Amino acid sequence: MDNKVQYLNQIIEVIDTKATIFKNNKRNLPHAAYVAEKEILTKTINDAIQLAEEIKPIPFSLINDLKSLIKQL
Repeated sequence: MDNKVQYLNQIIEVIDTKATIFKNNKRNLPHAAYVAEKEILTKTINDAIQLAEEIKPIPFSLINDLKSLIKQL
């Protein structure tokens, strides 16, 4: 398996875990923590999208899912 694919899979696991925690707790977070967590998640997701675009064949469904996740945050 390509190193980029392995790295992307690891990033997706982290994003999935962090996004779930964020969504479940965002109402209880102080505003500053909410903004910081959302910014970190968004940057991480964008990094994953960039990495996914480097993989051949390009995983368009994954990229679309990640873009959708950003909108859900």
